[in-house]
Amino acid sequence: MGLLFSFNINYMQKSLALRLLVDVVFFTTYGLLFLFYPLGFSKNYNHAGSVHINNEGGVFQLYRNGQPFYIKGAAGISHFNDLGTIGGNTIRVYDTLNLLAVLNEAEKNNLAVIVDIPLPNYNEKYSYYKDQEMNNVRKAKVRHLVRRFRNHPALLFWNLGNELYYPIKLFPNDFIKAFNELIDIIHTEDPDHLVGTAVLGRGRISKLSMMLHSPKLDLVGYNIFGKIKDIRSSVFFNSVMSGSFPYYISEWGIDGNWETPTTKWGASIEPTSTKKNEQLRDRYVNHVINVGDNCLGNLVFYWGQKHECTYTWFNMYAEEGKKTEMVATMNDLWKGRNEKQPDIGLEYMLVDGLGAPSSILLSPGTLTKAELKLNKNHKEGLVVRWELYPDHCNLKGIRNEIKEPKRISKAIVSNKGLTALFETPKAEGPYRLYAYLEDQDGYVASCNTPFYVLNGSDE
Repeated sequence: MGLLFSFNINYMQKSLALRLLVDVVFFTTYGLLFLFYPLGFSKNYNHAGSVHINNEGGVFQLYRNGQPFYIKGAAGISHFNDLGTIGGNTIRVYDTLNLLAVLNEAEKNNLAVIVDIPLPNYNEKYSYYKDQEMNNVRKAKVRHLVRRFRNHPALLFWNLGNELYYPIKLFPNDFIKAFNELIDIIHTEDPDHLVGTAVLGRGRISKLSMMLHSPKLDLVGYNIFGKIKDIRSSVFFNSVMSGSFPYYISEWGIDGNWETPTTKWGASIEPTSTKKNEQLRDRYVNHVINVGDNCLGNLVFYWGQKHECTYTWFNMYAEEGKKTEMVATMNDLWKGRNEKQPDIGLEYMLVDGLGAPSSILLSPGTLTKAELKLNKNHKEGLVVRWELYPDHCNLKGIRNEIKEPKRISKAIVSNKGLTALFETPKAEGPYRLYAYLEDQDGYVASCNTPFYVLNGSDE
């Protein structure tokens, strides 16, 4: 065991040293190139497409149908009417399923649409882009898609891939060549709309590689959450190396499940809706709207309801389309008003008298008390719903791609408002208890607590 451990350490050290060497070589070469020619997105943006970017004295400006346009909206797939009503003007959608219906609905609600074109992620060990036949099929599909929807009035621009982990290379590899061929196809088929891509907020060297090898991209989207305070320095770093470039925040919001504290077994601890509201307001006021002149706008994540790590983590809507308090918060922020907002005041949940940071361990098949703590009294009663699920929001285990866990029926024995009794499952493993609170105006707050059932019978 000691020898194996030593081997693993040596292997890891060599791998890290090799990666560092690659970064240093790339960075040095890139810097030397920049001394002679400003690479990447330092190009002439002035053109007359229906959607285009102008370089106006060193500051980039997005235009749509001849008018300046600032992206202010959300990433998601539903509730277009609400988005338009509270001040949003753009929706980003992540796939092309039912795209005609999506574009029509957006047009009806005066929303522009950023259309993602999904691509297989880049993988150093196995590349989907080495197979030329697959590349040809992919190019044909993209060409057909663009030709079909290029004239729709709701289209803002095309987003080619999401978080593709652009490789750090001095010379183009199979992925880079295929990626650039797709950019050329979209530009050729649709000269009226831009082509961008969305990248992770971190990874400065990766972005330099993208600017070096894919200069025909028109703009870059940053997906960034807890690290949003670092976006100005990241943009400045890339601008120094490649010249100024237009960008927008393609996803922003609360801390991601990869950024929060975890239990001892690795389950991510989700902030309560009260904490989420605080984060949204702080990040919008102090970071999102103060990121620099060349930022073309921003999109909050996620406008709708879906399971990602948990049933509630990023969602601006609860099940059955009910609004969370965060929708009201965005209305306040986008309209620049300090209106009275719904405030359920949900602070935290206790399970067996403990909070999530205590890494709660429970015995199988036992009655356990859960209770909610609020920071205010409600004159009108709150409707409270409790649900129990197996938990997969675990950084050490299966990630977000898993199927949605099924609710454990009949687990809630009694529900008396802010307290509940539930029976712990008999099978050993991680679980998560959810609570949903709905006020008299129909707004929903939520929180959940992970716990682990120990020494179950695996029934």
